[in-house]
Amino acid sequence: MRNYLGVRLKLAKEFSGFTDSDRKFRDTYRGEDQNSAHKYYQPFEIRKIRLHLLGLEDKEQRSLPPVINFRMAKGGTGKTTIAGNIAACLAQFGHKVLLIDGDPQGSLSKMFGVDVSQEITHIGTLMQRASKGELPKVQDAIVPIYSHGMLDLIPADITLANADTWLISAIGRENTFLRLLEKEKDFFCQYEAIIIDSAPASSLLTQSFMIASKTIMAVVNPEPESVKALDVLKSNILEINSAMTQRGFNLDMHIIVNKFNQTKKPHQESLQFIIGEYNGKINDTIVRDFIGFLRQTDLFDDTNSGPVLEREPGSVGARDIIDLSKSLIKFHNIPLSGQKS
Repeated sequence: MRNYLGVRLKLAKEFSGFTDSDRKFRDTYRGEDQNSAHKYYQPFEIRKIRLHLLGLEDKEQRSLPPVINFRMAKGGTGKTTIAGNIAACLAQFGHKVLLIDGDPQGSLSKMFGVDVSQEITHIGTLMQRASKGELPKVQDAIVPIYSHGMLDLIPADITLANADTWLISAIGRENTFLRLLEKEKDFFCQYEAIIIDSAPASSLLTQSFMIASKTIMAVVNPEPESVKALDVLKSNILEINSAMTQRGFNLDMHIIVNKFNQTKKPHQESLQFIIGEYNGKINDTIVRDFIGFLRQTDLFDDTNSGPVLEREPGSVGARDIIDLSKSLIKFHNIPLSGQKS
């Protein structure tokens, strides 16, 4: 378990939706910490506050949570950074989140301080067990990031790249991940969002993740090569929809523009092109180019790594992540404790 203190009063109020005075917030939600003027609020505490404000009881969902799949047909767009920060932020909003590292590079796992040189159980192993009719033992793969189950991670390492070796001969291989979700529904229903950081390369594994999603979160930079990669992803989605047409499958794409620098004319031109080509599919929050995102991963010690929201919560990068998270909560109808959307 990582040693995460939480957020201070200002953000705690924003995450919980409390609109009264600072003093009333501290007095009402002091908890066990009597020195409330300097208190940090962890995700599970914010969840309790939100539930109290909404008059809800803490209970699990009865249906599978939305699968939020971050994918791009090109590396280097900051897809992993966005996925990891969104997961952390949703947890700060009081949602129980499962984060799945679906990239053999394991960058997401390293970002949360997981030592991928040690033995882990990745999502490919769980899918293979389920496809063989074995008990997947999903709990064995879980690495807790925040306490009280607010953010859990299924990590990845380079051996995840071997998933296509057995998937190629699997019956109904495109539905393998979806079958795992259904087979272990009771386990996955404890979460209110499942976030996947998919690999950029097209593979049977990434396709299986896509089939379980309703909308792909495409993270793009306002640069020519990245914009061109959107066409590749779009073609991939159209191909899947065409192959699944008899099942009424209709996968869509939602675009998140990342690393935008308004002082660069090429960025402005690329953004206008994206808006023109993909009107109605672009998130209103444009994530600005922020150097703090490069400081998330410690070069020498992964245990010191962590998302911008933890390390620099008052930064412009954290602000963009918070605003983006608010929009995605609405977009995906992410519930709170079985709350109807």
